Amino acid sequence: VEVPDSKLLEDLILIDSPGVLSGEKQRIERGYDFSGLVRHWAERSERILLIFDAHKLDISDELKEAIISLKGNEDKIRCVLNKADRVGTQELMRVYGALLWSLGKVVFTPEVMRIFIGSFWDKPYQKAE
Repeated sequence: VEVPDSKLLEDLILIDSPGVLSGEKQRIERGYDFSGLVRHWAERSERILLIFDAHKLDISDELKEAIISLKGNEDKIRCVLNKADRVGTQELMRVYGALLWSLGKVVFTPEVMRIFIGSFWDKPYQKAE
Protein backbone atom coordinates (compact mmCIF):
# COMPACT_ATOMS: atom_id res chain seq x y z
CA VAL A 1 0.00 0.00 0.00
CA GLU A 2 1.31 3.39 -0.96
CA VAL A 3 0.41 6.28 1.31
CA PRO A 4 0.62 9.79 -0.15
CA ASP A 5 2.44 12.49 1.79
CA SER A 6 -0.48 14.40 3.28
CA LYS A 7 -0.84 16.67 6.31
CA LEU A 8 -4.40 15.37 6.75
CA LEU A 9 -3.13 11.84 7.37
CA GLU A 10 -0.86 13.03 10.18
CA ASP A 11 -3.91 13.69 12.37
CA LEU A 12 -6.19 10.92 11.13
CA ILE A 13 -6.93 7.90 13.30
CA LEU A 14 -9.25 5.15 12.08
CA ILE A 15 -10.83 2.73 14.52
CA ASP A 16 -12.51 -0.28 12.97
CA SER A 17 -14.74 -1.90 15.57
CA PRO A 18 -15.46 -5.62 15.45
CA GLY A 19 -18.39 -6.57 13.29
CA VAL A 20 -21.83 -6.73 14.78
CA LEU A 21 -23.05 -10.21 15.63
CA SER A 22 -26.57 -11.50 15.12
CA GLY A 23 -28.67 -14.10 16.86
CA GLU A 24 -27.36 -16.22 19.72
CA LYS A 25 -23.73 -15.29 19.01
CA GLN A 26 -24.25 -11.76 20.32
CA ARG A 27 -25.01 -12.97 23.84
CA ILE A 28 -22.51 -15.81 24.05
CA GLU A 29 -19.37 -14.77 22.16
CA ARG A 30 -18.83 -11.18 23.39
CA GLY A 31 -16.56 -10.99 26.39
CA TYR A 32 -17.14 -7.26 26.85
CA ASP A 33 -19.84 -4.58 26.71
CA PHE A 34 -20.01 -3.84 22.96
CA SER A 35 -22.49 -0.96 23.32
CA GLY A 36 -20.33 0.56 26.05
CA LEU A 37 -17.29 0.31 23.78
CA VAL A 38 -19.21 2.00 20.94
CA ARG A 39 -20.33 4.80 23.28
CA HIS A 40 -16.75 5.27 24.56
CA TRP A 41 -15.29 5.75 21.08
CA ALA A 42 -18.26 7.77 19.79
CA GLU A 43 -17.67 10.39 22.48
CA ARG A 44 -14.04 10.73 21.34
CA SER A 45 -14.64 10.65 17.58
CA GLU A 46 -15.23 13.40 15.07
CA ARG A 47 -16.96 11.14 12.52
CA ILE A 48 -18.79 7.82 12.83
CA LEU A 49 -19.37 5.64 9.78
CA LEU A 50 -22.14 3.06 9.85
CA ILE A 51 -21.39 0.78 6.92
CA PHE A 52 -24.01 -1.58 5.53
CA ASP A 53 -23.59 -4.11 2.71
CA ALA A 54 -26.22 -3.78 -0.02
CA HIS A 55 -26.52 -7.55 -0.31
CA LYS A 56 -26.59 -8.28 3.45
CA LEU A 57 -28.89 -5.66 4.92
CA ASP A 58 -29.62 -6.77 8.45
CA ILE A 59 -30.02 -4.63 11.54
CA SER A 60 -29.65 -7.12 14.36
CA ASP A 61 -30.57 -6.49 17.98
CA GLU A 62 -26.92 -5.86 18.80
CA LEU A 63 -26.62 -3.29 16.01
CA LYS A 64 -29.80 -1.56 17.23
CA GLU A 65 -28.27 -1.35 20.72
CA ALA A 66 -25.00 -0.02 19.29
CA ILE A 67 -26.83 2.66 17.26
CA ILE A 68 -28.90 3.62 20.30
CA SER A 69 -25.66 3.96 22.29
CA LEU A 70 -24.62 6.65 19.77
CA LYS A 71 -27.39 8.93 21.09
CA GLY A 72 -26.06 12.45 21.45
CA ASN A 73 -23.60 11.92 18.60
CA GLU A 74 -26.09 11.94 15.70
CA ASP A 75 -24.34 14.87 14.02
CA LYS A 76 -21.20 12.73 13.68
CA ILE A 77 -22.92 9.77 12.01
CA ARG A 78 -22.68 9.06 8.30
CA CYS A 79 -24.36 6.00 6.80
CA VAL A 80 -22.73 4.20 3.91
CA LEU A 81 -24.43 1.59 1.74
CA ASN A 82 -21.45 -0.36 0.43
CA LYS A 83 -21.10 -2.99 -2.31
CA ALA A 84 -23.86 -1.39 -4.35
CA ASP A 85 -22.44 -2.98 -7.47
CA ARG A 86 -23.57 -6.40 -6.27
CA VAL A 87 -27.25 -5.62 -6.83
CA GLY A 88 -29.19 -4.26 -9.80
CA THR A 89 -30.74 -0.81 -9.93
CA GLN A 90 -34.23 -1.89 -8.84
CA GLU A 91 -32.85 -4.00 -6.00
CA LEU A 92 -30.61 -1.11 -4.91
CA MET A 93 -33.62 1.20 -4.61
CA ARG A 94 -35.45 -1.45 -2.57
CA VAL A 95 -32.42 -1.93 -0.29
CA TYR A 96 -31.99 1.84 0.07
CA GLY A 97 -35.63 2.26 1.10
CA ALA A 98 -35.45 -0.66 3.52
CA LEU A 99 -32.33 0.79 5.13
CA LEU A 100 -33.98 4.22 5.53
CA TRP A 101 -37.05 2.58 7.08
CA SER A 102 -34.97 0.42 9.44
CA LEU A 103 -32.76 3.32 10.54
CA GLY A 104 -35.83 5.49 11.11
CA LYS A 105 -36.96 3.06 13.82
CA VAL A 106 -33.61 3.31 15.63
CA VAL A 107 -32.16 6.76 14.97
CA PHE A 108 -34.53 9.46 16.15
CA THR A 109 -33.54 12.57 14.26
CA PRO A 110 -35.81 15.31 12.92
CA GLU A 111 -34.63 14.66 9.36
CA VAL A 112 -34.16 11.48 7.37
CA MET A 113 -30.56 10.29 7.46
CA ARG A 114 -28.50 10.80 4.34
CA ILE A 115 -27.10 7.53 2.99
CA PHE A 116 -23.99 7.52 0.83
CA ILE A 117 -23.99 4.76 -1.79
CA GLY A 118 -20.91 3.22 -3.38
CA SER A 119 -18.72 0.19 -3.85
CA PHE A 120 -15.52 0.68 -1.93
CA TRP A 121 -13.13 -2.05 -2.98
CA ASP A 122 -10.40 -2.60 -5.52
CA LYS A 123 -12.23 -5.16 -7.68
CA PRO A 124 -14.15 -4.48 -10.93
CA TYR A 125 -17.83 -3.70 -10.52
CA GLN A 126 -20.03 -6.77 -10.71
CA LYS A 127 -23.09 -4.96 -12.10
CA ALA A 128 -22.23 -1.73 -13.83
CA GLU A 129 -25.78 -0.38 -14.33
